[in-house]
Amino acid sequence: MNRIRTKGKQAAALAVFFSMLTALLAFNGVAKAAAEESGILVNVSAGFKGYMKQNEWYPVKLTLTNATEEDLKGELVISHLLQNTQASSDIVIPAVLPVGTAITVTASLPGEVLNKSNSKIRFYKDSFKSGNNVKLIGNDYISSKTANTHTIGVLSRDPDTLNFMPSLNQKGYDITVIPLVQGDLPTNAALLNSLDVLVINDTATASFDEQALKAVKDWVRLGGKLVLSGGVGYAKTAEGFMDIAPVEATGTSQMTNPITVNAADQTVIKLNSPVTVSVGTVIEGEIEQAEGGLPLAVSREIGFGTVIYVAFDPSLEPFSTSAGSAALWANLLQTSIMPIQPGAISNASDMFWNLNNVIDQFPSINPPNLTLLIVMFVLYMFVVAPLLYFIMSKTDRREWLWWLIPTTAVIVGISIFYIGAEDKRTKSAHTIEIIELTGHGDAVRSGAAAVFVPAGGTVKADFEEPLNTKPYSNNFDNYMLALDGKTQAVVRNESTSMIWREVPYWSTRKLWLDRRMMESDPGQMTLTYKRVNNDLEVSAKNDTDTDLSHVAVLIKGQAFKIGDLKRGESGTASIISSTMQQSGYYPYGQLLFPYPSGRTKDTFNRERSLLDSYANQNNGGIVSSNPMIVGFSTDHEPSFKVNGDRIKTDNLKFWIQTLETAFIDGNRSIVPAGIIQPVIKQNSLQRLENYGNGIYSISDGELMFEYRLPNSSKVAYDKLDITIMNGSTQLTNMLAVWNEKTAQWSTVQSAMAAPKEFFVGNEILRMKVTATGSLEMSMPLIAVEGEVQ
Repeated sequence: MNRIRTKGKQAAALAVFFSMLTALLAFNGVAKAAAEESGILVNVSAGFKGYMKQNEWYPVKLTLTNATEEDLKGELVISHLLQNTQASSDIVIPAVLPVGTAITVTASLPGEVLNKSNSKIRFYKDSFKSGNNVKLIGNDYISSKTANTHTIGVLSRDPDTLNFMPSLNQKGYDITVIPLVQGDLPTNAALLNSLDVLVINDTATASFDEQALKAVKDWVRLGGKLVLSGGVGYAKTAEGFMDIAPVEATGTSQMTNPITVNAADQTVIKLNSPVTVSVGTVIEGEIEQAEGGLPLAVSREIGFGTVIYVAFDPSLEPFSTSAGSAALWANLLQTSIMPIQPGAISNASDMFWNLNNVIDQFPSINPPNLTLLIVMFVLYMFVVAPLLYFIMSKTDRREWLWWLIPTTAVIVGISIFYIGAEDKRTKSAHTIEIIELTGHGDAVRSGAAAVFVPAGGTVKADFEEPLNTKPYSNNFDNYMLALDGKTQAVVRNESTSMIWREVPYWSTRKLWLDRRMMESDPGQMTLTYKRVNNDLEVSAKNDTDTDLSHVAVLIKGQAFKIGDLKRGESGTASIISSTMQQSGYYPYGQLLFPYPSGRTKDTFNRERSLLDSYANQNNGGIVSSNPMIVGFSTDHEPSFKVNGDRIKTDNLKFWIQTLETAFIDGNRSIVPAGIIQPVIKQNSLQRLENYGNGIYSISDGELMFEYRLPNSSKVAYDKLDITIMNGSTQLTNMLAVWNEKTAQWSTVQSAMAAPKEFFVGNEILRMKVTATGSLEMSMPLIAVEGEVQ
């Protein structure tokens, strides 16, 4: 019995040993298999440190390492859900992945918050159509998050530079500071749109990638704000941007004077010891801040944007810790970084939604000729009833009516269908293009394109340039991320293709084409101004490269028509300031293109809708649009291919050039009432509500706001008019104007009597309202004049 027990124990021990050995071998096998797992290792980085802004394009970097046993050539497919339209779309990027080599690919994504449920990354060997999906190892989706309202990207020797800026969030701002490194700069200008400001401080830029430098410069021309600073290091900071920099460095100097930031609340930056700053020659621009005759900040307009030179290094003492530094930078960056205005709306930077309905209106597709169809129907009734019966009766063939009547009905039906579908038998396309002119040679274009296909199937639109584009939604969208590849944008270095699959017959497909710089100079409208009594006469010469129709000056709700201007022609319009609105929805479209009466065909519906959408996109009754001169042109030049063919295209182009805020007549600069919009800087009111029509409801407390005067370095302002809307005596008594000379608050009448004392640095007019109890108010309208230096 003991022997049996001993053998049993030995057998059990052997079983345990072999079980453990088997498990160990299995574990080693699994570990080895995991280590040798075949696929593509993927690492995903979205936005700037994960941050993006709603409705703004942002970069997604994908680092792909081929861990298979063969080189791979195929297509990287990024599927994402456009949340606003609930449409699924793919971005397709051709890629070559050698074995064992890490390849970085940058994709352009529209401003949508993406996560595991609404994005998917895949790689297909050869092509998406092949269906050969290669396994991805790692996150196969995009994760992004929204930044605050205002974002400052900082590329600096010290990553903590400007970390004091979010302290302004306690004063009504909403700022996020994002530290960057050189590799974060994209090569596509639109991908910088998640930043309101880009600060490059004490960083050598001459060695930057040329495409990245060009992207930053184009982003500025599109409307971005670039700051070049660094004190002793400014020269190396500006080296890569000397063609747009405001100042060329010539050396350094020691500054000892304190910096006055805001005299009204006695905000200063004290210097306990001399500070080294850069000095140089102003190439072009306005001096924004100076102390002791030394320019500390100079701004230069480039296209629609601005480049700012800052003489000191903000990462060093005392600027990095002074309580006044945030306020100083808020002054320098205003228009890009400002307090959240009551009632303000968050606007997208494009016209995506505004053009959704306009692009549906195909000029080449018209309703059937109703009169012709009625005539055919009457003839059919006449032929089928009396004529056929009479003929068959005379020939004694009335039994033939059993097949003659249906045959005639089929022939007539086919004829009616053929005539009714006359405009729908061939492919057609049309585009809406918005061309924004700076007036100084640069231009930005954006818009939408649509195609109509009679047969359906697969539709491909080819553009001979790299584009940031996104499709409009279609009826078959299922409100969830679809991976069927029905809508795909194929992005290459020099071209872009949009592909729609399984398109029903007689269908349209449309897409948005984002803002980008025009490579060739389209010219400008050359404008001059002349005072005639109390009004202004605007003379406009068409120096663009095309004939323009319906040219008009649009300002504060009124349209002053000039008419049609061929290339080189001039025209005039008189601006009557007394007719202007303060704010609200401006129906410019109806003013230029009145609705037709009766049954007259409406041939200007696209123009009317486009004009109203553009002029009011930043309005909503709260923020009025800038004065502008507009015009239209049309042509039929094919701007893209449809299924490999260049087809007839109806192109409508909308030309816009913003007027200068100040109108120059000889040596006088004239700024009419209502042109300059105030910015609320401080608010201690118990209630501040905006009704959306320029009327505020306020109660108990103080509200301080500022008006920034244009061309302050070139004009010596000497005249000021302040208009209190609705003649409110109560508001007049509550309103005070800051006197820069006496450093005290004074009355409106005193400001108009001696305006030079009230212009802060000849640049800002500061006011405040002290409310006791509740009242309604409109912001005062100011008009200023001065001598051009």
